[in-house]
Amino acid sequence: MREYLVQGSINLERGAMLRIEDGQHILLYVWEGELWLTEDGEREDRFLRAGEWRRLARAGAAVGTALERSVVTLTAPEPVNFARRIVLQKAGDRSRVELYSAARERALDIRIRLRRAWAALFAPRARPTAAAL
Repeated sequence: MREYLVQGSINLERGAMLRIEDGQHILLYVWEGELWLTEDGEREDRFLRAGEWRRLARAGAAVGTALERSVVTLTAPEPVNFARRIVLQKAGDRSRVELYSAARERALDIRIRLRRAWAALFAPRARPTAAAL
């Protein structure tokens, strides 16, 4: 199975939280440290140590909390639409950093397509030059 990089080398200080919304099939790989993983609908939480991984089994929210300084990588079997949202909350800080948002990606994709269409409407048509003849 092919894997696509979602977020590489996410550095989590002790107490930092990583929230993945509707990220079914995302794989969390712990390079360093220890992560406590809670998934919506799962009866048991999991502890992932350095060298261990877990593929999210369900849609819904999954929250990983660093029990010590940790480095985590996220991959997915699809290159796009792998989650609704991925948010990092640093330890001791109420502010959140949005690492990924499907809505933002769709908006960006629409803007790029509109820009190309607009440019195509007003770009002069290519004509061969004397050098090309």
